[in-house]
Amino acid sequence: MRCARGFACALMLIFLFVSPVVSQDEMIELNSEELGIHQRPFVQFTHEQHAAVIECLRCHHDLDNYGNNLGSEGQPCSDCHTGNPGKNPVPLQKAFHMQCKSCHDQLLARGTPGGPLMCGECHKNK
Repeated sequence: MRCARGFACALMLIFLFVSPVVSQDEMIELNSEELGIHQRPFVQFTHEQHAAVIECLRCHHDLDNYGNNLGSEGQPCSDCHTGNPGKNPVPLQKAFHMQCKSCHDQLLARGTPGGPLMCGECHKNK
C-alpha cells in the first residue's frame, strides 16, 4: 500500500513538472532576409496561441483576382510582399505591422485582452 502511494506521488510530480515543459508552445521568430538589416530585435510569438483565437486565413492568405482568400499555408510572406508595387503594393514590413496591430486593435476595441501595440512590446531583446 505504501509503495502504491509513493508511486502515485512520483507520477503526480512528474506530471506537474514535465507536462508544462512538453506542452509549451513553439516560439516562432519573424525573421526574413527580405527585410534587410533589422533596426530592432526579431519578433517572437506563439503560433498555437494565435491559431486558437483567429482564423488561419487571416495571416495565411492568398487572394485571387476577385479578392477571395485561397489560403497559402506554408508559403513565405515574402513570396508576395516583395515591396514591388507591380506584384504587391504592401511591402513585407508594412504587411507584418498592419496584420498584427490591426488584429490587436480589434481585440482591444471589443474589450478583450489584446496584444501589444507599441514597438518595444513586440520587438524585445532576448
